Parts: sequence; C-alpha cells; structure tokens
Amino acid sequence: MRLGFVSPWAARRSRRSRRSRGALVALAALAVAVMTACAAGPVPVTDDIPASALSPALGVDLAEYTRTPEGLFYKDVTVGTGSVAESRSKVTVAYRGLLANGVQVDSSAGLTFKMGSGIVIKGWQIGLSGMRVGGARILVIPPHLGYGWKEVGAIPSNSILLFRVQLVAVAQ
Repeated sequence: MRLGFVSPWAARRSRRSRRSRGALVALAALAVAVMTACAAGPVPVTDDIPASALSPALGVDLAEYTRTPEGLFYKDVTVGTGSVAESRSKVTVAYRGLLANGVQVDSSAGLTFKMGSGIVIKGWQIGLSGMRVGGARILVIPPHLGYGWKEVGAIPSNSILLFRVQLVAVAQ
C-alpha cells in the first residue's frame, strides 16, 4: 500500500462532492436572499383610487366616502340595527358588483359565507366588517383588495370594483 495513492473512483467521488457542496452553497445563498426579500413583506399600496377612474354614471364622490388604511373606500347608505358582522361570523349578503365603468359583473340575492375564511376577496372582508344586519353599504375596492392582476370571468385584471351590499343576516 502506497501512501498518497488515490484510486480513480475516489478522485471522481471527491470532485462530485466538491461540485455538490458548491451547488448547496449557491442554493443556500439563494434561499437567504429570498427569505430576506420576503421578510420585508409586500410593497404597500399607497395610491388612492383616482376620482377620474370611476364613471360619472355611478354617482360616486369619493370625498363623501371613508377610506380605510388598506385603501378601500366605503359609504353607509343605511345603518343597520341588527347583529354586527365580525371576524368568523357567518354572514348572508345581497349585492350587486360593478366595474368602475358601470358594467355589472355579478349579483346575488343571498350569498352566505364565513368572514375570515378567504372565500371572498379581501375588500369584502374589510368592507363588511362592522356592518349591522339591515345595513347597506357601497364599497369601492382597489385592485390590490380585489382580484389584482388576475382576470376572473367578466372582471379584467387590475379592476377597480364597486359593490352595493346589504347585510341580510349574521350568525356566530
């Protein structure tokens, strides 16, 4: 047995392990970069909905609406007197959904869902929270709280949505 002799098989294995180590180091560096970018969170949307984006036929003056920190605008048409819609409440609503140009894209006389379940768009979760049964509210939802970049049915990507919503029932 000679000292310093390395078999060809061992030499190949050694080169492979060095390449594998290099790939692992590169993968780890990429993972750290991705996690660092994600830790900062999504870039907050700070732009309000420009009044010119809404059709005058809708009769919406955003100056009369309340703006949430997330960028949703809402106006109570009728303040209800019944139970309050809260996180995890099961609610039933009647609604009519319109695009910013006034074209109707959806409606229902009785949609039931659980608040906070992710079944409806984020703009609804925010906009319905705090409503009372019997109340009616207009929601003006910016794209980032609606469907965002996704095209859904008759709703184009990056659409501003307007919903006329009536809270019919709340169950805990």
